[in-house]
Order: sequence, then structure tokens, then C-alpha cells
Amino acid sequence: MPDPEDPITQLAAAAVGLHELYVSLVAAGFTESQALHLVGQALSAAAQGQSG
Repeated sequence: MPDPEDPITQLAAAAVGLHELYVSLVAAGFTESQALHLVGQALSAAAQGQSG
């Protein structure tokens, strides 16, 4: 019997990682707005790195 495929997609795993980053930044003392901005910057940098 074959093993079932992982129910978590790559997109869902990436979303979990971004949320963990956000929560960690807030826990480290950043405001929610600052944390969201930093997560956005990290996502943007990652996207630019993959396209280049």
C-alpha cells in the first residue's frame, strides 16, 4: 500500500513559516505593524531572488 501524500501543500507550509516569523518578531518586541512590514520585506526579497 503506497504512503499517502503529504496533506500540507508547499503554499500552506510557506504560510505557516511566514506566520511563525511574524509571531516571533512580535514576541521579540516589534509592534504588529513593524512585524508585518518586515515579513513583507522578507517575502519581497525572496521573490526577487527567485526571479533573478
